[in-house]
Amino acid sequence: MRHGAPLDGEKTVQIVHRIASVLRAFHSRRLLGITDLAQATGLPKSTTHRLVTALVNEGLLIQDEDTHKYGLSLHVTALSASVLSSHAVRKVARPILMELRDQTRESVHLAVLEGMEVVIIDTEDSYFFVRVVNVPGQHLPAHAVSTGKVLLAYQWEHRLSELIGRMKLERYTERTITDPRRFIEELRQVRLQGYAVSCGELEEGVDAVAAPIFDHLGTAVAAVSIGGPSERFHPRLSDFIGAAVHAGQRISQALRYVGWN
Repeated sequence: MRHGAPLDGEKTVQIVHRIASVLRAFHSRRLLGITDLAQATGLPKSTTHRLVTALVNEGLLIQDEDTHKYGLSLHVTALSASVLSSHAVRKVARPILMELRDQTRESVHLAVLEGMEVVIIDTEDSYFFVRVVNVPGQHLPAHAVSTGKVLLAYQWEHRLSELIGRMKLERYTERTITDPRRFIEELRQVRLQGYAVSCGELEEGVDAVAAPIFDHLGTAVAAVSIGGPSERFHPRLSDFIGAAVHAGQRISQALRYVGWN
C-alpha cells in the first residue's frame, strides 16, 4: 500500500503532463488531427486518441465537421481570452478607450466572452447625465448586446451551433433575437460587415455598436463598444460604427495583429 500511493500520484502527474502537451499543440495551429497531435506531443497515436476523446467528452476540444480534425472549444478559447484581456488588452486599450469616449461623448466599454455571456473588463462613462453605465466584472447575455454578438460572430460556426443549441436565448425586450436560426444569420452578417449593432435588445431605449479586437494570432479576444440612449444614438449611428471599428483596429494593431496591413 505504501508503495502504491506514490506510483498512483506519479501516474496522475504523467496524465496531466500529457493533457497539457496536447492542449499546447494548438498554440500555432487551430485544427489538428490525431497524427498531427501525436507528432507534436511525441505520444503514441493510441494514447493521443484516448486523450483527445476524453478532452472532447469534457468539452475542452471539439471536432470540425468538415475536416474531422480537432480544435480548442469555445470554453477554452474564452478562458484564454479572458486571461489575456485582463492584462495585455486592457493595458493597451485604456488610452484608446479614453480617446473614444472623448470623441463620441458616449459611454465606451471593453468586454470579453465567457460562454454565452460577455464580461465587462473596462469602461469609460459618458459625460452626459443620461447615459449607459456598466461596471467592470458585470456579466451580460451575449445574444442581446453588441459586444456579445461581435465576439460570437468570430467563433467557429459549428461551435456556435452546438452552444446555442444547448441554451435558451432569453427574451429581454421585443427586439431580442430568440430564434437560434435567425441569431446565426445575424452573426454571419456581423462577421461579414465587421461590427455589431444592438438596438434596444437588452433594454428598451438603449443602443450600442461594437467591433472586434484581434490578437497576433488573429483570434478575437475582446470587443470595444459605444453605447447610449437611442434618441441620441440613432442619428449618429454611422459615426459611432466608424469610431468603434477604428478603435478596434488600433487596439488590434497594438496587440500585433497584422490582418489590416
